[in-house]
Amino acid sequence: MFQISNDYILLRKAFIDVKENEPIPVSMDMLSNIWFCTPRNAKIIVTKMVNHGWVEFVSGRGRGNRSLLTFKETLEEILFNHAIHFVKQGELKEALDQIQLFGEETNVKERIMSWLSDYFGYKVENEKDHRIEILRFPISRPITTLDPARIYYEFDAHITKQIYNTLIEYDRNYQEIRGGLAHHWESNKDLTKWVFYLRKGVQFHHGRELSVEDVMYSFTRLGDSPHRWLVQPIKEMLIHDKYTLQINLNSPNYLFSNYLAYTPMSILPADLCKTNEDFPLCPNGTGPFEVVKNNSDTCFLEAFTSHFAGRPQLDRIEIARVDNEANLWKLDKQNFERLFVNHDESFNDRHTKWQTKEEIYAGSSVLTLNLSKPGPQNSFYFRKAFHRLIDRAKMVSTLGEPRMYPSNGFQLKGLPSVIDREYNSSEVGPLLQKSGYSGEEVHLFSYKRHEPDALWLREECLKHGINLVVNIVDWEDMAEIQLIKNADCILFEVVLGEKEISQIHDYQFSNGFIRLHLGEEISGQVDMKINELLMEPNAASREDKLLDIENLLKENHAVLFLVHKKLGATFHPSVQGVHMNSRGWVDFKDIWFKSDKAKAALSE
Repeated sequence: MFQISNDYILLRKAFIDVKENEPIPVSMDMLSNIWFCTPRNAKIIVTKMVNHGWVEFVSGRGRGNRSLLTFKETLEEILFNHAIHFVKQGELKEALDQIQLFGEETNVKERIMSWLSDYFGYKVENEKDHRIEILRFPISRPITTLDPARIYYEFDAHITKQIYNTLIEYDRNYQEIRGGLAHHWESNKDLTKWVFYLRKGVQFHHGRELSVEDVMYSFTRLGDSPHRWLVQPIKEMLIHDKYTLQINLNSPNYLFSNYLAYTPMSILPADLCKTNEDFPLCPNGTGPFEVVKNNSDTCFLEAFTSHFAGRPQLDRIEIARVDNEANLWKLDKQNFERLFVNHDESFNDRHTKWQTKEEIYAGSSVLTLNLSKPGPQNSFYFRKAFHRLIDRAKMVSTLGEPRMYPSNGFQLKGLPSVIDREYNSSEVGPLLQKSGYSGEEVHLFSYKRHEPDALWLREECLKHGINLVVNIVDWEDMAEIQLIKNADCILFEVVLGEKEISQIHDYQFSNGFIRLHLGEEISGQVDMKINELLMEPNAASREDKLLDIENLLKENHAVLFLVHKKLGATFHPSVQGVHMNSRGWVDFKDIWFKSDKAKAALSE
C-alpha cells in the first residue's frame, strides 16, 4: 500500500493541472518514464490503482492509439494517508518532508497537523487484547548516542538513564547517595578500598542476570573513552564472588561514590558488547525501559517488566524528532494538551488548563574561547574585550525567556542581579588595540537552540568592529572533534545536574568543548586542582576548590559566562508523578495518568 501511494503521488504531480474526473490521453511509455520502470511494470501499477478505485483506465485500441486515464482520488487524500503511514512507522520527519515536497496548493498540511494534535500525548491503545498506555511527544533535538562511555549532551544522558542503572544512585530530593544495582557498599577509613554487594536476580533486557563481570567490563571500557577520568582513580578490581566486587583506588577519593552514581558509569552486559564492534542502536541495559526502535527520526522505549525496582506505569514512550522549522508547535492545543513536557524553547504558549513546574537550573550558558589554536581569540586582551562588550542584562531583556539573569559563573549564587557588572563598553576599544586585532573573522559555532543568542552576540561585536561569523550546525556535527578544535569559540550551556561531578566532567571530559578549548597550560592547572579536590574530606573546602578553578577560567577569560536560564515541565492535570530530575528532565518511569472516568466518579 505504501509503494502504490508513492506511485500515485508521483503520477498526480506529473499531471498537477488535471482535475479529477477529467480523462487525459496517456501511453505506457509515458507512465513508465514517470515511475522509472518498464512498460510492463507500469501496467501492473495502473491495475493496482484501478483496483483501489483511485483511477479509471481505458486502454487504447490499436497501434498508436493512446489510453485514457481519469483521476478519481485527490492528491491531498492520498498524501494525507501516506503521511499518516510514515508517522505510525516512527518517521515523522519523512512525513513532513513529503507534505512539504508534494502538498503545495492542498490543505494536507493543516489536516496532518490536526491529526498530529490527537496522535501525540497520552494514548491508550489495544494491541493483541492488551491495554497499552503510550506517551508520544516530538522533540527538535536528536539522540546522538546511547553509549554511556560517549554521552555528552543532556538529552542523551536523560535517555541513557532510562535504559541503564548505575551501582549506586544520587537522590536529588534528599541529596544523598542510595542503592542502585548494589544494595550495600562499604569502604575503609581512608577511602582507598571499596566493596560493593550486587542485588541478586537483576535482569538485563535480554534476560541474563547481572554479575560482577558486567561491572568490571563496563568500568574497564571507560578507560578507552572520553570519560576515562571517571576510572583513572581505580588501581584494581577484585572479584570475591558473583555478587561481590572490591575496588582499590590509587589514593583517597571523597567523591568516588558520586562518580559511581554518574550516568557514564552505567552498567552494560559484557556478553553482548564484547561481540559487537559498533555500539548497537538498540542497546541492552537493566533500566526501567528497553529500546525497541532507534534511528535518526525516532526512538521507541518499552517498559521492562522485570525491572528490579518495579516496572514503570507507562507501557511505551515514543519520541519523534522534528525540525524547529516544521511549525509543529502550532498544533491545536485543545487536543494537544496532554503533551506533558516541553524542553524546547520554540513552544511558549500554554493552555490555561496546564500545570507548570519551573526552576532556575544549576548552570549557565557560556562561550568558550579556543586557546588551543592561533587566532584573535588566543590573545588575552581580545578575550577580555569580548567579555567587556557583552551586556548580559540587555541580552536577557532583548531575547526574553527562558533567559532570566546575567551570569558571572556556573551557578547562581545569592540573590540574582538584574544588571551586568562586568559590562564596560568603554574598555573594548583600547583592549582590542592592545590585542592587535585588525578585523579578522572569528568563527562562533553552536546548534539551533542557541541561534538567537549567537546572532545577538554577532550584532554586539559588530558595533565594536569585531567580525564574528556565526555557524549553526546540527547537534551531531557539533560533537565532532575536528569541528571543536577548528572553532574559535563555541556557544552552549552547562547544566550542573550533579553539581561537583558535573563541573569536573566539563573540565575533564576529553572530547568536551571546555576541555578542548582550554589549552595545555590551563588544563594542567585545572587537573592539579581537581586532584587536590578529590582528596579533600570537607564538602565546603571542595566547593572552594571548584570556585578556584572557575576563577582561573574567569581571570584568563577562557570561558565567558552569559546568562542563567530556567527549565520547565508543562503538563495536563491528569499527568501524575512529574518530578524534575537533576538534569532538568522528567523521568519517564515516574509518570502515570489518572483516568478521566475515575476522576469523574470521585467528583459525583
